[in-house]
Amino acid sequence: MKHILATVMLTLFCCQSLFAIEERDISTFMQNNIDNATTILRDKKIQKSEKSEKLYAIFDSIFDYTLMAQLALGGKQWAALPPAKQSEFTKLFEQKLKKSYMEKLDLYTDEKIVIKNLEKIKDARIHLTTHLMKNSEVYEIIYKFYKDKNGSWMIYDVDILGVSIIQTYRTQFAEILAKEPFEKLLEKLKQPDEPAQKQ
Repeated sequence: MKHILATVMLTLFCCQSLFAIEERDISTFMQNNIDNATTILRDKKIQKSEKSEKLYAIFDSIFDYTLMAQLALGGKQWAALPPAKQSEFTKLFEQKLKKSYMEKLDLYTDEKIVIKNLEKIKDARIHLTTHLMKNSEVYEIIYKFYKDKNGSWMIYDVDILGVSIIQTYRTQFAEILAKEPFEKLLEKLKQPDEPAQKQ
């Protein structure tokens, strides 16, 4: 599972913004960027720190971290926060995501992602289904896009083997907030993740 998550997120981080890309071109655009990303990840001449920098430099444009943070926390909890706390939570959540996946660079081997289907769920919602192939295994990954008010297609969630990343975080956050105050959740977000281990 760690290998799958590492590959999915690290290849996504090399995708550029989908702004001004026609709906019919999204699949080709994403496949090209995924291929470029895996090329970087496979290049043993590039140091881990340099790979991180290359990925960090461009992945911000495809993720809507504010919406992801809001969905992960839950509408009721989000609405109860003052703007300053919403901003702080979003920043910490974004940092948590980035650190979590960048620490998994060493887990990447030779996995390949191919796009299988593009489905328009609603006028402003698109699901991009892909298959991640590792050895003889095939895993389904669904990237969830929405069209923002500027016409840009942004990712707000990813389903890995039928499990939503956002829903997973929402469950974790809800368990914490059921026992602890919001400030405790912020403290936990500041804590480093456990080192990733190869399997």
